Amino acid sequence: MKSVSAATVGLGVVGTANATPSVGGVPVPDDTDDLTYATMGTDADNQTATVFGNFKCPYTQNFVNNNLKDVIDEYVTTGQLNVEFRALAYQPPGTTSHGSSTYYISSSDPRISEVALSAWNERPAEYWDFFETMFDELVSGTVTYGEMRNHLESAGVGDRSEIVGNAKDGDYDSAVERTADIGGTVGVSFTPTFELGGDTTPPHHDADSLLDWIGSRLTGSSSSDASSSSTTERTITIDGTGTERWSEYELSVDGTVEKSTAMDASKDWSDKLSGTTVNGKVGPWRDSYTITGEITHFSIDDGAVVYRDGETVEPHQLR
Repeated sequence: MKSVSAATVGLGVVGTANATPSVGGVPVPDDTDDLTYATMGTDADNQTATVFGNFKCPYTQNFVNNNLKDVIDEYVTTGQLNVEFRALAYQPPGTTSHGSSTYYISSSDPRISEVALSAWNERPAEYWDFFETMFDELVSGTVTYGEMRNHLESAGVGDRSEIVGNAKDGDYDSAVERTADIGGTVGVSFTPTFELGGDTTPPHHDADSLLDWIGSRLTGSSSSDASSSSTTERTITIDGTGTERWSEYELSVDGTVEKSTAMDASKDWSDKLSGTTVNGKVGPWRDSYTITGEITHFSIDDGAVVYRDGETVEPHQLR
């Protein structure tokens, strides 16, 4: 069960007031129940960037130990941006940068990634301490569940038996696989990759260039945004092409909703549209809808990828 202590979510700064912030002391949104993937930030509704990385990747380590701290200082602690971390355990579809293996670096990647996701979902207030510990010295070779438990203990993470047990039971298999699917959708071919608003960049080179890149893509808001949202048309697409099972979903709005063929979607008779609510399911195809107004409810089974106006979003970001 997720629990966040107010005492542990403030920014931890080592040394003087001008020192680089600690990743381990980064703020965490108060409400993390809908955040499957580890997220730092002051509010779950902030604009969110995604870092695709790997716990064995030295380039990801370089980013975490250097430029990420500048991003935290400039944008995360100021409430302008959330940063989500997704660990790539498998090659994104269409990429072969690490040879013919389906694993991103090694067969330990799924195990590491699943334990890390379990740690986030069980102990979010302690996750970023664990995350920072993992990048202090990279793990190598075949990493066992016992070794991951030791890393959790070194970082002071509680509920270690439950965290490792959840990973062993396969509770996070589909979430880890989905990261590779999302990575393929946005064009990730190496780690780390930083994604914001559908654009990507390698974030481990020049820090100032990265901060400028982020700043130019942060969206502002104004009173006119709210007044125009009731009439502005947007497209929601549920993409099941990367899954091997059904994904059921439900969508409700306070405006209008109608079926669409955006992103080569089909208009299936089995998807039931009643007033402003849709109940449907996707297999290896896409369903799209044109909507106006605000989304008042959205739920979906794991597996399918969700798009808003052609850009991937997490389901909770639609509400």
